[in-house]
Amino acid sequence: MFGNLKNLAILGVIGFVAYSFLSGTKSEQTADLGQVLDRTEFALNTYQGYLTDNGVTEASDAELTEFTAFYTDVLNADTRFYDTTLGLSVMEDATFLGFADENANRIQDEGEGKVFTVEIDEANNRLIATDLAGNSSGLRFSGTGFLAGALLGNLIGRQRAAGISAASFNNRTVSPRSSYRAPSSARSGGPRSGK
Repeated sequence: MFGNLKNLAILGVIGFVAYSFLSGTKSEQTADLGQVLDRTEFALNTYQGYLTDNGVTEASDAELTEFTAFYTDVLNADTRFYDTTLGLSVMEDATFLGFADENANRIQDEGEGKVFTVEIDEANNRLIATDLAGNSSGLRFSGTGFLAGALLGNLIGRQRAAGISAASFNNRTVSPRSSYRAPSSARSGGPRSGK
């Protein structure tokens, strides 16, 4: 009887390992949401400055694509905070999806797992970054200048078209960027490291 139980337990473990391997689910490294927010803020401010300097008052989808490439470069700039090259795509609802871009081709291929998302919370004037474990951190902006730019106008327009209202994020509880601490599985580095 105990021999049969032992054999069943061994088969169960082998089956679980085989399922995990064959199902293609991959657990990615935890992202440092503080670095994600800092670099997102830098990318948004820098690109909006570029648009303003060039007299762009309404950002087109082509400019959003250009921004996404720039934002990806900022996420991967030295000092790196993630072990694998990060890829980035903008979803229909204006959520930025960060993924582990193993082959650095800027396309999320099969097996390249999600790492984080960044959402724009218009009503509360903040960015919200969320990792795979569901941890969220937010970066709040004072005044209305942050939401006044051409790029953010395009993104908020995408949110509205996807049915996301300005108040959709009101009940989201997040750690403020000022009190966020990266998990031990996340590396740190970049603009605000050491603060």
